[in-house]
Amino acid sequence: MTNPQNDRARALVDGADVLLVDFDGPLARIFPGTTWLEVSADLRRYAVERAGAHLAPVLGDEPDHVQVLRMIGEHAPQVAGDAADVVTRLELEAARTAPLQPGALEFLDEALARSARVFVVTNNDPGVVAAVLDRHVPGLTARLHGVHGRTAGRTDDLKPAPDLLLRALAQVPVQLPSVFLGDSVTDVLAGAAAGVPVVGVAQDAQRRADLLAAGARAVVADLGELLHTPGAGPA
Repeated sequence: MTNPQNDRARALVDGADVLLVDFDGPLARIFPGTTWLEVSADLRRYAVERAGAHLAPVLGDEPDHVQVLRMIGEHAPQVAGDAADVVTRLELEAARTAPLQPGALEFLDEALARSARVFVVTNNDPGVVAAVLDRHVPGLTARLHGVHGRTAGRTDDLKPAPDLLLRALAQVPVQLPSVFLGDSVTDVLAGAAAGVPVVGVAQDAQRRADLLAAGARAVVADLGELLHTPGAGPA
């Protein structure tokens, strides 16, 4: 029995010549388990200690460490640079052992094999992408058409802003059908702002429902659901 969401997502991906893919979530899990919540909590405490108690209600219980960083940049720019340095160090350390998500390598291999233009678009430090992908398949990052990640000294261009997506699209000389694969509501908002349809990728059923409610065109549990040859490995 076919899954209508999987079928809809596969049709969107197959019809796109440009694939924009978020990294942490769809392709890899930089902070697996509950580690991501611990990193976010530590960053919130660090920012409040450095900038003052007035920042605590602004940050609230935000669980995404990069969204915490974005809010620090907006409300306490005087400590944003140091906070970004802390985040980058933690991300690069975690990348040394970060696991890939199911179907990630196979998805990239199928997309590249059909000559799709594949860009990784991530709120993480861009160095994380090569640190993870090339550890599994040496040279894989170089086969991608681009990696657009967090810019040193900036937080205003992080998703849900469309900037990172627009930078990737600007590398394509002509306008081509595109799709963005992401795992968060901020990804859906960034796709909408950039004019790119979004396919949500999330293993949690409630999260998939949230992505659809936010405007994702379709959702899948993981990138393996989009494969035409399940189990095939990278060339």
